[in-house]
Amino acid sequence: MVVVISFLLQKNKMFLNRIIFISFLINFIFILNLYAFDIRNINKSNIVSQASYNVNDTNLVDNENAEIILDEVKNLNQALSEKEKEIQNNNKNRSQPKFKGAEDIYDDFSSSVVFIGNRKNNKLEGMGSGVVIKHQGKLKIITNWHVIDGSDSLSVWTKPKEMVDENFLITEIESYGAKLINQNKTKDLALLEVERLPISIRALSYGKFSKIRPGQTSFAIGHPEGLLWTFTSGMISQVRPNYVWRYKGSRHKANVIQTQAAINPGNSGGPLFNKNKELIGINTFTSEGENLNFAIAVDDVVDFLNEKPKPIKKKKSKYLQKKDKGNTWIKKKKKKSSQDGSLDLSNAKEADLNNNGVIDAWLIDENNNGNYEKAYGDQDEDGAIEVVAIDKNEDGNFEVILIDTNNNGNADEAQIDDDEDGETDVIAYDYNEDGEWDKFENV
Repeated sequence: MVVVISFLLQKNKMFLNRIIFISFLINFIFILNLYAFDIRNINKSNIVSQASYNVNDTNLVDNENAEIILDEVKNLNQALSEKEKEIQNNNKNRSQPKFKGAEDIYDDFSSSVVFIGNRKNNKLEGMGSGVVIKHQGKLKIITNWHVIDGSDSLSVWTKPKEMVDENFLITEIESYGAKLINQNKTKDLALLEVERLPISIRALSYGKFSKIRPGQTSFAIGHPEGLLWTFTSGMISQVRPNYVWRYKGSRHKANVIQTQAAINPGNSGGPLFNKNKELIGINTFTSEGENLNFAIAVDDVVDFLNEKPKPIKKKKSKYLQKKDKGNTWIKKKKKKSSQDGSLDLSNAKEADLNNNGVIDAWLIDENNNGNYEKAYGDQDEDGAIEVVAIDKNEDGNFEVILIDTNNNGNADEAQIDDDEDGETDVIAYDYNEDGEWDKFENV
């Protein structure tokens, strides 16, 4: 090195300064990268020998050769940068939790899955699953909107230390009261606040919808058909952005994950996991066909949790605010006279709506103006009126349709056409049949 420098000094002092700078730059880059990278994965001898060759064996006489050295420096730096990325990726992969087995997921997070009971008239009418998450510093429960829809009250059961008979669990083990604090009907999601939960329950961490790929393995926990804390697994079949589906007449839209992991009635609202024990979806519905199961993607869940809760209140209707107590619109039996209080249909026009030869509807022209203001229907042809339709403005369309869903003689559901376009806009429910509409739902 000393000989080379002395020679260059004699030839060109200005060029010497440039070469000294380049030599310094080469050594600086080399030392810097030694500290930045995993030395074990870099062949130091090759890099050092290459750098030495470039300095000692290149004819450093003119600017053209100096530019060659600069190119060599750039190439060396690029090679080291690529090596750095490789090492970082290796380190990142080493930091990822290794999949120990499906049983590890169940052992860690099955207790984070709850059983949800939907109560109507103080009776357990529906069931579903839910998963415990941490939201705004508190443990809360994510589930499907359709799991809690129409409930008078909600009950939650947590997993016991030892599995017991399902009936025993529901009847003997203490339940927790739950309150609906937010809902998104379109995405079929609901957020519940629970009075208290065991401190041992673990909240889940979230995965990313963008990282989900067909072929990956997924795991589901829930209560299909009332079989509590059932664990299933299967391959992710596809991811479907902005997927639209219908459930019991309600339209929903969200990013969904299609999976082979079994999902059945009762699984709704439960979690879908990946191998890293991250929540990637909320199990929602199954479609006709084999292994067509769907979960709402975790990104939609996170967006829902960030939504400002909307006031949960009853929807009012200009046609139907409340039902007068004691006003029995629907009678159990059809008779031609009203001597015993039954409905008098003697002046009604009879109709066979399904053309099967059985009279199942009666049309009433109350003011004899040629328009039918009321219609009574026997949908199941059992000899009892279940439906009363009312044309409020006599435009030929029924704005209010009262329905006796349980055939006890009282209307407990009403379908309302508020904007008079011939389509139902609001559905009202009287769950306890006390004469007051308990819930109004937009259609």
